[in-house]
Amino acid sequence: MHRITLAIATLAASMCGFADQGGASLHVDLRDNKALAQLARTNPRHHAEIQEIIAGLLAEPQRADSGWLETSFDARDVDVQKLQFLISYPPKQLLGFTLDYTRYTMHVVRTDLAAGLGPAK
Repeated sequence: MHRITLAIATLAASMCGFADQGGASLHVDLRDNKALAQLARTNPRHHAEIQEIIAGLLAEPQRADSGWLETSFDARDVDVQKLQFLISYPPKQLLGFTLDYTRYTMHVVRTDLAAGLGPAK
């Protein structure tokens, strides 16, 4: 019975965007639109930090590569897919980081790498 309860709890947690990840006890996938709203209810301090991170990365997307998350937010295990981009306009990179014991995953919109359109020569 205990195994069934554990399996159901694990399944429910993963469906809500939370799951075990490495040393972190929770995983929040911020690519899910509902995750940020749920985070506001469950962890207001992390929600405020994530809002600051999003605003900072929108203003200067290259911060994801610079150690900014580690120094400004005490983030650990920062992982940016430096050579992999989503083919979109503008391109996006996958970013993962840990705050306290929660692992977060999100896309960084790289407006600094977007090529402009111009007349054909």
